[in-house]
Amino acid sequence: MASLQQRIEDLAAAVAERFNTTKTKTDVFTSSGTWTKPAWANNVTVICIGGGGGGGSGRKGAAATNRYGGGGASGGQMARAEFPASLLGATESVTVGAGGTGGASRTTHSTDGIDGTDGGASSFGDMIRTGGGISGKKGTATTGAAGGVNTIGMWLGNGGGAGSSGSGGAISFPSNSGGGGGSGGGGISSGNVASAGGSNSGFNSGWVNASDTLSGGNNTGGAGSAAADRSGGDPRPGQGGSGGGANLSGNAGAGGKGQFPGGGGGGGGASVDSTGNSGAGGAGGAGVVIVIARA
Repeated sequence: MASLQQRIEDLAAAVAERFNTTKTKTDVFTSSGTWTKPAWANNVTVICIGGGGGGGSGRKGAAATNRYGGGGASGGQMARAEFPASLLGATESVTVGAGGTGGASRTTHSTDGIDGTDGGASSFGDMIRTGGGISGKKGTATTGAAGGVNTIGMWLGNGGGAGSSGSGGAISFPSNSGGGGGSGGGGISSGNVASAGGSNSGFNSGWVNASDTLSGGNNTGGAGSAAADRSGGDPRPGQGGSGGGANLSGNAGAGGKGQFPGGGGGGGGASVDSTGNSGAGGAGGAGVVIVIARA
């Protein structure tokens, strides 16, 4: 005798055939695993988003020197493709890219920040693969380089904002349609002026409005903002985190976490020896693989 689950599936198939509707099944992978092809599938749509990179942490340095905030990371790449089900195996391996980790806060005097790590690639069997975001770099006395754009993917992730000895680099409405880049951390100039982290209002053009702008951390060590993660089945890439603010009299702000899926982490702010620690970089948003089978 058929199981209850099988009877339900048979009934759904009969209803779909009777009313000329399309039977679909959506599988959302937020961790790596194995996809099993439904026996009734005729075509399959796959959406892959790579993990966002992690932001760099800011420099902790002596007064009257330039201290740069960490760079923001780039977002993960996105790709979408449709396949005849006959081209796919009965099962396909699924790899979901992890978000990169942010560079750790610096607690030792006169020390450069730490680079974040790159986000992981996402893939569906041998059919489709997207790269992860590139990490934001450490804040030094001369630079806080942003994560560049990874070129493995149909829609590229957006580059991050650079850290600075002034205000962190902001991100706004980039043209690429992959994950949003994180903004840069705020720095401190040789004139001992602390600056705010970069703001962030950017990921896929047309998918964000002004109310989604993330403010950068203020220049008294405010943390960068992070957007609330998207639901697992939402096929749109995430926004990058904003940058952490620098601080003359205490700990600098951490960069904001990149939004799931695929947003890049923001850079951490700079600090002063004997007064506080630098800001950590924000983590990147994890990737996702969404598989939609249709009869």
